Amino acid sequence: MNLWYGGTIYTMQQEGHVVEAILERDGMIIATGAFADLHGQAQHFIDLKGNVLYPGFVDSHLHIIGYGEKLKNLDASNIVSKDELMAALQQRATALKEDDWLVAIGYNEGASELLTFPTIEELDALNCHVVIKRSCHHLIMVNHLALAYAKIDETTVSPAGGVIEHKDRQLTGILKDSALYLVINHMPTTTQGYVDDALQKSVASLHSFGIVGGHSEDLSYYGHPSVPLQSYEYIIKNKNFKAHLLQHHQAWDEVQQIDFAPSTWLELGAMKIFIDGAFGGRTAALSAPYADDPSNSGLFIHSHEELEQLVRKARAAKATIAVHVIGDAAIATIARLLEQYPPLKGQKDRIIHCSLITAELLEKLAKLPIIVDVQPQFIQSDMGILEARLGKERLDYAHPIKSLLTRGIVCAGGSDAPIEHPNPLYGIYAAITRKRMDGMQVLNAAECISRYEAVGLYTTAPAKVIDKAHIRGQIAAGFEADFTILDGDIFTLDVEQIPHLQVVETVVHGKTVYQQK
Repeated sequence: MNLWYGGTIYTMQQEGHVVEAILERDGMIIATGAFADLHGQAQHFIDLKGNVLYPGFVDSHLHIIGYGEKLKNLDASNIVSKDELMAALQQRATALKEDDWLVAIGYNEGASELLTFPTIEELDALNCHVVIKRSCHHLIMVNHLALAYAKIDETTVSPAGGVIEHKDRQLTGILKDSALYLVINHMPTTTQGYVDDALQKSVASLHSFGIVGGHSEDLSYYGHPSVPLQSYEYIIKNKNFKAHLLQHHQAWDEVQQIDFAPSTWLELGAMKIFIDGAFGGRTAALSAPYADDPSNSGLFIHSHEELEQLVRKARAAKATIAVHVIGDAAIATIARLLEQYPPLKGQKDRIIHCSLITAELLEKLAKLPIIVDVQPQFIQSDMGILEARLGKERLDYAHPIKSLLTRGIVCAGGSDAPIEHPNPLYGIYAAITRKRMDGMQVLNAAECISRYEAVGLYTTAPAKVIDKAHIRGQIAAGFEADFTILDGDIFTLDVEQIPHLQVVETVVHGKTVYQQK
């Protein structure tokens, strides 16, 4: 028996509830309560040394292998100008050959006037295959070598739900939504070794941010889904990380043919469907045109008939769906389909992002058996473009959280890493303040939520999403011993200090997987 004591222990059973000690054995919490009542049953004592323990943080929506790829490649998320991007690309390109691939991930050309995309000719000068993934991952820019590799030329027709961009009848190198998979899904980076390395790097990094598990979607991007699934089955248990994997509709049939046994560490979840794109590339499906592009209202990845077939396919398998929807038109479309084809009694579908709603949509969503995966950091990263894209009148309906919670809709928090940084403290801060990290601009303060609600996004809510609220997400007897231990108290310190708290220790199933040096 192990006794954890000597710090503040938040149970998340109710707001402000704390206990003095946790009695744990073989990864399970046996009892909680006063140190004096429990210490006689313990053989080993773990002193928290005044630090603060929370139920283990879980990211409810990310791409775990994709985040590992960002760690392996050029992270462009903090680059501040096109010139800096080109210099970083050039530095890496000098060590590469023509057959090699140079990938930059996380570039956000809308963050400032200095951040623009290079021309395709500038990328051609690098003399290797070049891929720049925009921060939203719904738009990439590539050079002619990468286009040729994917057999894309001026005569190639844009696929349904995607755009191969041209200017003056010439390829610009920009591919949007389903068009980008013509390149991404055929890059020579789908070897088992590549995926194993990306996953190992990702899990180690996530542990360092206090993350004990995540709900991910990676099974359709690395060749046959058996490749990433084999990586998960081998690495997750050995590294002590709890993964819940959504199944992209394109990989659904293949996954069903794989002999898979769920465990504490790994399980399969809902059918993942993309309905629209994102605000950055103006591909999120809106009910009214973009303010800065009046001829454009975004796009739908699938026709209504295709969407209906996918929903019916999931229901035939007695499965739920997890749907990427950003724009209000996309949300309205899936809401109608969910009304028509509800899940089995007791099941809930996942609405992922839900980034632009209306008052009418809010009331409709409240009547549906759904949970919403929110990404509070989108509030920060979209601030530079939202007013331009949507106009002032729609800003009050962008990235809702409070409005969803007050209507009884369960919201779980995620980063969508590698889209955003996976540190849950950044998401907690964004949900509480709706401010950028520099503390200057606020987006719709009426949607701010309490500290307790914000921490719940990453503890109690992810457990509810996957029907594990009886064993995960709280500190209580009978629950799994997953802990995130910080050097400060999210509930009492100055709110501006929350993003700067440090992870002291991450514990998964009673085992320390990360410890601050």
